[in-house]
Amino acid sequence: MFWRKPKVTFHCKLPEVMERYPIVPAKSVKFSWLRQSAIEYKRQAEQNGTHQHVTGTIKCSGLQSIMQRGWILSSWFDLTINTGADSDRFEFAIPPTFKEYLQNTKWNQKLINWFSQSQPELRIPIPQNSLQTLVKIATPWTVSIPRGKALLVMPVPYPDQPEFTATHGILEPGEFYDINVIVQIHRRPGELFIPAGTPLCQMLVIDHNDQDIQQQVQSSQNWLDELRSRFRTTHKFITRNNNDN
Repeated sequence: MFWRKPKVTFHCKLPEVMERYPIVPAKSVKFSWLRQSAIEYKRQAEQNGTHQHVTGTIKCSGLQSIMQRGWILSSWFDLTINTGADSDRFEFAIPPTFKEYLQNTKWNQKLINWFSQSQPELRIPIPQNSLQTLVKIATPWTVSIPRGKALLVMPVPYPDQPEFTATHGILEPGEFYDINVIVQIHRRPGELFIPAGTPLCQMLVIDHNDQDIQQQVQSSQNWLDELRSRFRTTHKFITRNNNDN
């Protein structure tokens, strides 16, 4: 008899949120800056032809891989954050109609909370020019993590809106965890609008225990493998001529 391996499972307290803003594969999220980079890369490749090797962000395998791994959790309400001259003070606004909607649900959590750098017991390193207060955004999502697995919560690697980033964390195997996204605000002073549907964080399922690694001096075989790899990349002068968008 075959037994199914338990999976990391996300649970949503509000069905309408799961319907409109579900957790989606990271590879399904299309960022406008990357599309523009691909267009520019193709233009440069066609302009230079085979006379010059063309490189571009779109060809970076490491960047592409991290952007396509895991899952994206998006904001589920419109949020405006205003920062001023004070390094740790901010104001926020949520549409009144959304608050009215929540009154008709069983939702009773505080949507926005914060942790000031003036509280030493809650302090983490934050860039000097950013808001010196962490903003916690509550979500209707919980997660259950089976034995042997863990959930890595991290910033969206290269978002369209880099004015804020989620903080890193790992959720260990357990029954249930509330998913609250804690973000750093990098636009100061000024107004930051985070509309519903904006990617807030990226989540990757990983092994609970770290795997062993090896370290050794590079061998002659390593050198030959690297040489072959470099040889292959010299052939990629232009993109294929196709009708892909």
